[in-house]
Amino acid sequence: MSGSDELKAKALAGDGDAQFALARLFDREGRHDVAVGWLEQAANGGHVASMTYLGVRLLVGRAAPMEPAMGAALLARATEAGAGDAAARLAVLAATGVGRAQSWSDALDLLQRSAELGHAPAQGQLRVLAAKEGRWTETSTHWKRLRKAIDIAEWGRAAAPKVISASPRIESFARIAPPAVCAWLIERARQREAPARVSNAVEGGTGLDEMRSNTVAGFGLLDTDLVMLLVRARIAAATRITIAQQEAANVLHYRPGQQYEPHVDYLDPSVSHFQEELATIGQRIGTFLIYLNDAYEGGETEFLDLGVKFKGRPGEALYFVNADPQGAPDRRTLHAGRPPTSGEKWVLSQWIRDRPQPIA
Repeated sequence: MSGSDELKAKALAGDGDAQFALARLFDREGRHDVAVGWLEQAANGGHVASMTYLGVRLLVGRAAPMEPAMGAALLARATEAGAGDAAARLAVLAATGVGRAQSWSDALDLLQRSAELGHAPAQGQLRVLAAKEGRWTETSTHWKRLRKAIDIAEWGRAAAPKVISASPRIESFARIAPPAVCAWLIERARQREAPARVSNAVEGGTGLDEMRSNTVAGFGLLDTDLVMLLVRARIAAATRITIAQQEAANVLHYRPGQQYEPHVDYLDPSVSHFQEELATIGQRIGTFLIYLNDAYEGGETEFLDLGVKFKGRPGEALYFVNADPQGAPDRRTLHAGRPPTSGEKWVLSQWIRDRPQPIA
């Protein structure tokens, strides 16, 4: 009997590990519907890894039907069975209200549960979120105490803005992200950065372009965590625009000489390739940048038509409105990410649309 035949025989006999392995084999062959079937059998039989893996896929429809409520239910079962990774993912769902009721309290309870189950990323998040005045509680293992030290109400507040330009509206905010949070976001992005892409106004879609040489790490639903989500909650508080209208966040990385040449963030309604996107998920009405470090020279954000240059300190933010709520763009928001002349620049970029965004 060949290895694949033996694996299938074990799977047919109800071996959860074999069913999971067989599902992964079918995925590699591109037979995702068959893979999902085996994952369902394994999950129904109590195989925890299958519950988690299938649950994640169902959340966003990744090579599987898009069934967020079912995905959340599978992750809840895996959490009850002691899966720390599933508990951390369920915490994100509780914070965002995807597949279950939105609750920050439940989200933090689930993050604590994940940490207690030994999930290192959850432990790191608790330490970062409980840090006070730049002191990172790097060695604490008292997960309940750390969870209770996190002030959700404080994350829902932002300092008053400093007006840089009244028209177009450009503002800066102090202390949007604490030092420990900035460091955490940099390390998260460092693990998964890739060349940045730009929208193609001629052919549609996105692609690499000489005008943009930096790298980027995107944080969709499957990649985000409570640290990122609480930062986004503070962005919502600062802009007074619901978090539901935020796209997935990006962390941008500029090495010496890397830049984003002059561009606009809004979608030009006169470009035919942007019509479908504007009709379905809306216009980018605002951009919120959080500067995560300052160990570099140069690297300013420059508004070419306004004579405005800005370079934020760690945790400081810049917000500009590049289109009105009706989608009419403000062409004066032409801007550039200038290259660092030395050191490396890290910045979180959050685009805001004129309507709630789909799960991504």
